[in-house]
Amino acid sequence: MVNFNGFPYLSETIRPLLNLNYPNYELIIIDNGSSDGSIDYIKQFPKIVFLTSPRYREKNYACNHAIKQAKGHYILLLDNDIIIVDPDILIKLYTMYESLKDVGALGLAVHDRGIPLSNRYGSYFGYYFIREIKKIPVQEIKNYHGFQVPATGGQIFIKKTLWEEIGGYDDHLKFGGDDNDLGIRLSLYGYKNYIYAETNQIHIGLAERLDNKKYPKKFRDTYYAHLYTIVKNYKTINMAIALIIYPLFTALKSIKQSFLRKHPGPVWAFFQGFWLFIINLPHALKKRKEIQSKRSIKKDVYITHPRKY
Repeated sequence: MVNFNGFPYLSETIRPLLNLNYPNYELIIIDNGSSDGSIDYIKQFPKIVFLTSPRYREKNYACNHAIKQAKGHYILLLDNDIIIVDPDILIKLYTMYESLKDVGALGLAVHDRGIPLSNRYGSYFGYYFIREIKKIPVQEIKNYHGFQVPATGGQIFIKKTLWEEIGGYDDHLKFGGDDNDLGIRLSLYGYKNYIYAETNQIHIGLAERLDNKKYPKKFRDTYYAHLYTIVKNYKTINMAIALIIYPLFTALKSIKQSFLRKHPGPVWAFFQGFWLFIINLPHALKKRKEIQSKRSIKKDVYITHPRKY
């Protein structure tokens, strides 16, 4: 778990992780530059392996750094605002993972606390990000257990040796796009990603999305991360199409969000994200050359609907 100023959530998210029904696991929390008292709170628990990231406010780097220290054969990545509701989650994830062939990563199903509908699992629309996902009742999420998906979401279960083989998160990206990029690379290298939805974990950090100071920064970084991911991973024709459609879609989304929030932040974030993309394009092209030379799947995996394994 990467923590950055997560004190409002940790009192609910840490304790379930310390009481999982599995005989041999470690809970690693790596701090990413917190100043809200959460470090002192985490250090109260002697069972937690506490680390400090050498580079602050860089989530992907912090994840990679912590996983290098992990002793386990499997890794479960969790955000600091996710409550694990199932004490048997580790054995269930392990059992599912071992039952699958050519598996890359499992993504844990989550829903926002207090919100009866979810737009995370209603349908999957490939990698172009050109339309919203339809909302479904939270209780229907379990119907997507075992479906193959292009990307895993932020809560990821993966074998450590595979994580190392794939190169982990791209730590050029400070925040956002990490799960999309990892899922796409796994797919291009011949692995398959699935949803674990036998139980549905709880996301309690919805307030982060409503904060007009925090949201534009995340909007900027996520928009840039998606553009960067498109250049790195797509075949040429798909890259060209996506680099036209996705900025148009995101521009409209930024206008909509600015209007709803009565705040110019999202529109300004759109231009900031695009500028980041322009100045970092040489790096993206360099990474593209590396990934395209390694891919074993010649066609871009394009999933328009979930598929049951």
